[in-house]
Amino acid sequence: MSAVQLRHVQKTSGSTVLIPHINLEVSAGQCVAIQCNHELGHQLLLAMIGQTPISEGSIRIQGEALTPEHTRNIREKIGIQLLSDAAYERLKVREFLHFYARLYETKPDMELLMQRLGLAEKQNSRVLQLTPSEMRRLSIARALVHNPPVLLMEDPEQNVDLETSYIIRNLIPALIEEGKAIVITTMVLEQAISMTNDVYLYSHAGFKKLETAEEELDPISDRDGDEDREPFHSIEVEDQGRLYTAVDSRIENIMPAEAAAETVIQETEAQAPLTAPKTATETESAEAKPKSAELSAFPDHSQSSETFDEAGTGGQSVPAGAQVAAFVQPVRFEKIPAKVGDKLILFDPTEIDYIESHEGVANLHVLQGIYACSMSLSDLEGRLKGFGFYRCHRSYLVNLQKVREVITWTRNSYSLILDDHSKSSIPLSKGKYDELKKIIGI
Repeated sequence: MSAVQLRHVQKTSGSTVLIPHINLEVSAGQCVAIQCNHELGHQLLLAMIGQTPISEGSIRIQGEALTPEHTRNIREKIGIQLLSDAAYERLKVREFLHFYARLYETKPDMELLMQRLGLAEKQNSRVLQLTPSEMRRLSIARALVHNPPVLLMEDPEQNVDLETSYIIRNLIPALIEEGKAIVITTMVLEQAISMTNDVYLYSHAGFKKLETAEEELDPISDRDGDEDREPFHSIEVEDQGRLYTAVDSRIENIMPAEAAAETVIQETEAQAPLTAPKTATETESAEAKPKSAELSAFPDHSQSSETFDEAGTGGQSVPAGAQVAAFVQPVRFEKIPAKVGDKLILFDPTEIDYIESHEGVANLHVLQGIYACSMSLSDLEGRLKGFGFYRCHRSYLVNLQKVREVITWTRNSYSLILDDHSKSSIPLSKGKYDELKKIIGI
């Protein structure tokens, strides 16, 4: 059973959509971060505690439907921290938390709670004397005072100091270990990615899970001469029932010769059609063939033993323990990676508005912000050409599906206006203008 369940939830006011359609399930011991604008996130959290009614769909908290009749009972299962939270300024921190504990008729371990939020030294200070960052921690402590199974947080790291960010990011894994279901809304994608791996992008364009991957260390970086080698990224892709790994082109795929030969033989045997048992004569004839003939059996059955030997070893025999290049099946992977901290974000090409090269770094411009990509602009051009991207300038690669206008400023000056949230203006080179006109049929 999901701790939080939103089914086809939507809220409208007249012709205005306040909460776009959303489906979401959060299990106990799971943290979900939703990147969205402030107003959308605020409306969603208010709907999840029953403070604002929804127009369509249903919301369930620990299996119980959120209805006007059950709002009070369900709110006891939820802790919520909002940016608009206020506090009784004349009370001391300890008195403030005890006040809310009495409201919920509970007796929490107050010392532990204040210690976890870094408020132990401030317990005898009046709320009025707290800094904005300490107030944010106090708001989270109040949300946890009755030990709820579900915690909702609104931009918890907005405008706080480093100490508070550190406390929050260490608190979340501890709460997950305790089995709490956590939903966080935030405007900053980097913060969402840093807090959890379950990140969603939410806007009036839709609700979509962001694909992320942990960056892996180079397993062969300890080899002689490779101390300065940069870490590489590996992405696993399942293609027709088989799992391949695409690695950074700077790293060779290397394995021992015996393992390479054994892999080839095993794959051949697995793909070979079933035949009738061989006769004694056929068996003797087969055993008399050189062992090297077995190595010729590639999965596509297109190479002879001599071809394999010449291509793989230069016509020389392969000594035991030697290393040869492993056969790697080429794959097509239609995602563009961008690095944020120690994680990789994988963007769909259709999510990218345009790519700008600045000081040798290709920056992806998407709805959520700007992200650096390790690929060069030329490599991205070749990879994205089939998705409608066009090199409109030596420093720009634009998604033609996002172009709204082509503006002529002077005889030799042109710009592309995009249909994005900021109506971005992209330069169009003089020599590209006529070519673009042919592409778009002008």
